[in-house]
Amino acid sequence: MSELQDIFKVPLYKTNLTNIDNKNLAKQCIDFSRKDKGRVISNVGGYQSSNIQNVKFVSFLSSSILKACTTFNKDFDLKGSPVLNEMWMNINGYKDNNHTHNHGATSISGVYYVQTPSKCGPIFFWHPAYDLVSLTYNNKMNNFNAYNSPRWYLPSEAGLLYLFPGYLNHSVEPNMNKTTKRISISFNVFFK
Repeated sequence: MSELQDIFKVPLYKTNLTNIDNKNLAKQCIDFSRKDKGRVISNVGGYQSSNIQNVKFVSFLSSSILKACTTFNKDFDLKGSPVLNEMWMNINGYKDNNHTHNHGATSISGVYYVQTPSKCGPIFFWHPAYDLVSLTYNNKMNNFNAYNSPRWYLPSEAGLLYLFPGYLNHSVEPNMNKTTKRISISFNVFFK
């Protein structure tokens, strides 16, 4: 008997948060960015806030994130309960982006898209063995699939929440919309 077994998998959870008033949240993000000088970590241009985990206007989002992490963990199967460790916002104007990075030893990382104009750029997830996969399969496959792709992209759409292991490298393509900013909120969660 022959069978194909998936021996290593990288989980990614995607859900749409329908209970969020994104228009109001976008306004609050912009207002906050005018008061907070921000930081530069993965952003190339644009604005990345300091930790907003305890800022009142995102508290309702925090509870939705933790609920989604609990659902995600039914398959991921980490011990303990999810605890939000850090949260920050990204505001990307024309040609602003986020270079390839990961969130280190955190249990789960994620991003929630608040505002996503047309041509705002997808998020890319990079295979954990990107260099080897690229070298081994470059120009040698008929079609890209989950076994041979060095990177995988998913759309940046308002209302979408993505959860993934903190070790997974990812990047966000430049926002090519000349008039409207892409706004997202990223975070790290530990299980304790």
